[in-house]
Order: sequence, then C-alpha cells, then structure tokens
Amino acid sequence: MAGPTRYVIGGYTDGPGQGLGVVTVEDGRLSRATLVAEADNPSYVITSPDGRIAYAVLERDAGAVAAWAVGDPDTVWAPLGEEQPTGGSAPCHLVLSADGRFLMSSNYESGSIAVHPVLDDGSLGARTQLVQHEGPTGPHPDRQDGPHAHQVVVGPDGHYFACDLGLDLVFTYVLSGSGQLEEVARSAMPRGTGPRHLAFTADGATAWVVGELSSRVVVCTVAGPVLEPVSGVSTRAPHLRLENTPAAILVTSDGARVLVSNRGDDTVAVLDVESGSLRQDTVLDVFGHWPRHIAWAPEGQLLVTNERSDVVVLLGGTTDRPGVARWPSPTCLAALQ
Repeated sequence: MAGPTRYVIGGYTDGPGQGLGVVTVEDGRLSRATLVAEADNPSYVITSPDGRIAYAVLERDAGAVAAWAVGDPDTVWAPLGEEQPTGGSAPCHLVLSADGRFLMSSNYESGSIAVHPVLDDGSLGARTQLVQHEGPTGPHPDRQDGPHAHQVVVGPDGHYFACDLGLDLVFTYVLSGSGQLEEVARSAMPRGTGPRHLAFTADGATAWVVGELSSRVVVCTVAGPVLEPVSGVSTRAPHLRLENTPAAILVTSDGARVLVSNRGDDTVAVLDVESGSLRQDTVLDVFGHWPRHIAWAPEGQLLVTNERSDVVVLLGGTTDRPGVARWPSPTCLAALQ
C-alpha cells in the first residue's frame, strides 16, 4: 500500500463552508476532512511543484488569487503575502506557467485572463497583465451572452491554451519573460460546444476539449498553436436525459483512457483512446450529486468532489463501498505531496 497522501480541498463558502480543507488518502481509505485556512469561495486550488504552497482563486464579484504556506497536519496554514485582485469577476481556474514564475487565472464572468508573478518566497505579486477575450458569442443566450474564460492549460510545446465557454473558442498564447501573454491563434469549436476544460496526449498531437454545453468531448488535431476539431464523442450514458454539464477531464498515466465528470447525470464517463480518437467505454456512479472535479489517488483510485451533496468520494478503495469525507460544497482538490 502507498503511504499517506494529503489533498487540499477548495469549495464555495456562501453556505456553511469556511475555506480550505485537507483530507488524507492512506491504504485505500479516506480520512475525515479538516479546516486549515479561512478563505472566501476558494473554488479552484493548485499546489506548487514541491507541495509547500497552495494557491486558490477567490471566486467573487471582485475576483482575487491568494497563496498559503502549507503546514504540518492538524495546523492552521499561514497566508503567504496578500491576496491579489485578478481585475475581473468570478475567477474559476488557475495554473502556474511552465517555469513556475507566473500564475494565470481565468475570470469566468468577465471573460478575461489575469497574470500574476510568483515571488521568490512563493507569494503573489501585483498583476502584470489582464487579457480581455472578445469575439462573437455562441448560440446559447443564457450561457453564451459574452466571453466566459474558463481555463488556461500549458500545452506540451509551451503554448498556453485558454478555453472560452461563451465564445466557443480556444485562444492560444505565448508568454514572455515579463509576464505578458501574446495571442497567436484562435481555434473555433463547433457552435454551442461551450469549451470548458481541455487535455492533451503526451505527444501533443491530439487535444480533447470538454464541451460543457454540448455534453461532448471534441477531439482535435494539434498543429502548433491551432486546434482543429475532427470528431467528438458524448460523455453521457445513452439512457440519461436529465440536464447535464460536464466539468473536469482527466487522462490515465498510460494515455489509454480519458475520464470526464458529468454534473447532472452524476457520473464519470470513461472514454477509450483509439488511434487518437475516443470511444465511450463505460460510466461510473459517483455516489453523490454534481461531480465538479476529479483527481487521481495514490494507487489509481479516483477522487471526486460532489459539490451539491457536500462530499468528497474515493472510488476504487480497499472496501466494497466508496470512501466518503464530508465537506461543504467541495469543488476542487489538489495533492500536497
């Protein structure tokens, strides 16, 4: 059995939630979650490569990003520097640059990307840039009323790809040494896709784009900064007809399967990779409601944050029943070690 691995949990605090939590996976079992830092709607969290610093968006009208020094188990984490405004509304995702010198956050409501420097101690400096997305909107007036930036991903070749749900576009950027993004391409997804998150094959030849509004994964060939849609596959079981909005995408270490969470159907779709394309294999029950984020546990088990049933679930553990840790409105988790 693998040793204990801790995960930081992010979520919404509009209800009973208070901030960041920590949960441990050990010997295929899930511990009770504990509060480690108070924060305002830390809905997306990541950690530094060494696991010593946690970063989170603060998803509110006046969006911000913040950092904490990760403490020992059962300790309260100290804020690392001051929270920094993102210059936009409702930031929902963040990522470190390939060299770790900058943090990029996606302002969902205002449709922009903010860039902040990471200082020597790991804290965040004042914003170096705010990039506003613009373009024609998609066909869903209730969800595509304007630009809605949802994610930035570092591509295998060093380009930065930004999904915009409102514009049915994936923007591609290069990042300068001074923290400035320069747009180099725009890739159009099928109308009404609502691109939310994406992932790449290890060789960078194929990208998979999750369509939040279409419940499909768009398979794209990659030509430098350009994504070219070539096919797609549904994330839903054929018999399910409820309202559904896919969220997170995860790829197995061998690249043979792609997993996507379905909010509404309350499943995780397992898609087989076949010659660069995808085929639906099965769907997994998540034992909760509204699975927002999925992540790997130490021995290949799956962790799921079920936002609307207030539980983090471990699938494939050492017992017949899934492991459950209660946490208010969990939306994301990231490994600490």
